[in-house]
Amino acid sequence: MDLPELNALLPRLLSLKLLPRTGWLQRGVREVESIAGHSYSVAVLCLLIGDLIEDIDRGRLLAIALLHDLAESLLGDLPASATKLLGQETKRRAERDGLVSLIGNLPRGTEYLALWEEYASGSSREARLVKAIDRLELMAQALAYERAGARGLDEFWPLNDDWAAEFPPVEALAACLRAERAQLG
Repeated sequence: MDLPELNALLPRLLSLKLLPRTGWLQRGVREVESIAGHSYSVAVLCLLIGDLIEDIDRGRLLAIALLHDLAESLLGDLPASATKLLGQETKRRAERDGLVSLIGNLPRGTEYLALWEEYASGSSREARLVKAIDRLELMAQALAYERAGARGLDEFWPLNDDWAAEFPPVEALAACLRAERAQLG
C-alpha cells in the first residue's frame, strides 16, 4: 500500500468534520451538522437498515455510503440551489474529478470510483438504498432542527415517499418521520 497517498488523504478526511452542510445555513439554522456527521449517520443507517433488506451486499452498501460525500472535502457541500444553477451534470463531473484526485492513486482507487459511479447513477440496489437512506437522514435532520424551533425547512421534505418504495423499511421510517412532523403542528 502506498502510505504517502493515504497520508495525503488524511487532511481531506478530517476537513469533513469541519465543513458544514450549507443547505441548513442558507435556511438560517444555527450550529448545523458537518458533512462528516451526516455521512456517519448515513453509514450507520445503511448498516442497520441493510440488515432488514434481502439480497443486499452489506460490504458494497457500506463502501458506497462511506464514499458518497467524500468529494465534498474538496468542493464543500453544494446545496440544491447551487446544483440548479450549475446543472446536475456539472456537479457530478466536479464530484467525480474531485474523487479521482483524492483516491485515484490508491491501490483500489478504480474500484472505489466505480462504487461512487454506481451511487451517482443509482445503477445497483445498494446504490439506490444509500440514496434513499441519504434522503431519509435528511428528513430526520430536518425534523430535529424543526423540533429545536427552525422553520422554513419544507423543501427538505419530499412531496411523497415514492423514492423509498423499493425499500419498505425506508418507506416505513419516512412515514414515521412525517407523522412525527405532523404532530409538531
